[in-house]
Amino acid sequence: MKTCHYCRRDYDETNAVDAAHHTEPVACNARPTCRCQGRPGCYPCGDSFCYCSEH
Repeated sequence: MKTCHYCRRDYDETNAVDAAHHTEPVACNARPTCRCQGRPGCYPCGDSFCYCSEH
C-alpha cells in the first residue's frame, strides 16, 4: 500500500487501475487555469476551485 500525495488515501500501487487513478493526470479542459489541470483522477477538484466532468 502507498499513500497518495494528492488525496492522502492508501492505494494498492500494484493494481494498475488504482495506480492510474492516483498517479496519471486526467485531461481537464474546463479552463486553461483550472487547479486540477495535470492532476490525477483522485484529485478533489469538486471541493476545490473548479468542477470538471473528469472529476
